[in-house]
Amino acid sequence: MTSLAAALAQRLGAAHVATDAASCALATADLFDWPGAAPAEMVIRPGNTEETATALRLLAEFGRPIVPRGAGLSYTAGVVPNAPAVVVDTVRMDGIRIDAANLTAVVGAGATWQALATALAPHGLRAAQASPISGSVSTIGGTVAQNLPGGMDGILGLSVVLADGNAVRTGALALRNAPPFWRHMGPDLTGLFLGDCGAFGVKTEVALRLAPEREAAFGSFTFESGAAMMAAMVRVAQANCVTRAFAMDPVRSRSAAKVEAVEALRTAGAVAARAGSVYKAMRDVAGLARTARASRVEPAWSLHLTADGVTEAAAAAGIEVARRLCLEAGGTEVTPSIPKALRARPYSIRGLVGPDGERWVPVHGMLSLGAASACLAALEAEYATLSVELAEAGVSISHIISSLGAYVTIEPMFYWRDALDALHLQNLSESNRARFSSFPPNPAARDLVRRARDTLSGIMDQHGAVHAQIGRFYKLGSRMEPGAAQLLHTVKAMLDPRGRMNPGALEGSQKT
Repeated sequence: MTSLAAALAQRLGAAHVATDAASCALATADLFDWPGAAPAEMVIRPGNTEETATALRLLAEFGRPIVPRGAGLSYTAGVVPNAPAVVVDTVRMDGIRIDAANLTAVVGAGATWQALATALAPHGLRAAQASPISGSVSTIGGTVAQNLPGGMDGILGLSVVLADGNAVRTGALALRNAPPFWRHMGPDLTGLFLGDCGAFGVKTEVALRLAPEREAAFGSFTFESGAAMMAAMVRVAQANCVTRAFAMDPVRSRSAAKVEAVEALRTAGAVAARAGSVYKAMRDVAGLARTARASRVEPAWSLHLTADGVTEAAAAAGIEVARRLCLEAGGTEVTPSIPKALRARPYSIRGLVGPDGERWVPVHGMLSLGAASACLAALEAEYATLSVELAEAGVSISHIISSLGAYVTIEPMFYWRDALDALHLQNLSESNRARFSSFPPNPAARDLVRRARDTLSGIMDQHGAVHAQIGRFYKLGSRMEPGAAQLLHTVKAMLDPRGRMNPGALEGSQKT
């Protein structure tokens, strides 16, 4: 053990410092393959803000680069350095403190969204902050660092340890002798650390706004084309009548019928609990079965809607407005089994790979409502150009298109048969590890996907897209107004003058 590792072990405990090859390789892996990636020098797992500060002060003395890490489910090289670094794994910082009376919670950065949802359920509460579908594994700190298409308005404050080991608190956590209920007092310093991909500091605690669980109503519609579906989605978003809208293309719809509906059948108890009666639960499960059977017929583009309300009538009123808009746009109403199933079981890691164990990696862009249709059309034209090359390599493309507000997120997803990495296998069920662990490597398909992702990202950017999870993939600085880019560099230099905190993150298109 090196002198640095020994010193860290003395401060954190030997069990919380790893230097073995397997741990170091896994600690800088994400869901895609990045040439030039370097394994970690070591992995440390501090248990709280104070231990993190102690460790980072020591790392500053030794001049070591630092990479903060949550679950590692990035696909933009957000945790993949090109030189050895010390990885700060937040897994042990998983405490949850709920203040139900004030509708707030303070959670450790390593807590998962599923753990928080489970802790809040007895109180009839939920996080007001949007969360990723991978929340059964994804950490709250990782989401804060990566950002989400749903925005970060539910974050009230942060505890962050800077590269020099200085612990700072922002927003609701910065005030003395006050419960953490209000983010904005003076400049919004919390916002400074949101979506930074760990380039500004290691998040250790997050204060969150809570909200009561609401009644929900659902609607699903099919469309003959992506253009018709997008027109309906945009009109629904403009009407602000639903809480969530997401759409799937024919390929994804077929997969969803085979996978999501079957998975939802296994959670019929949860559906029943939300349905409120045995009769309604049986009806919903029957709808899920019909969805699964529907996979045998030619699928279409599908749009799935959820509206929340204080009462059932209020939620239903939102869906009624959306129904009219979808039907006017040429939609056909179908049983809303899929949005009901996702409401009952919002978190799943099954989508980490394809239905038959294929490797999966997306590229995404958030578009203004006025640009979404043209962007989708441009992407579909590019797919036609790539179709022969993709088919020869065994690569398929499907979509998730979603909206949680006045924007549309388009997320093309690539699937291909290829060897899975340790990060994939770690997060799969035992049965799926056995099924999917022996695929041979397919570097040619991987390289094609790499080029295609760059092309699609460029098309989105031409239509004014913005991105979450910048990592080392999406172009940020080159798209910013010069003064804004200079401000970003100035803040980075102030917080991390030696450039040791997640080097290369936020730079965009770095070939790690």
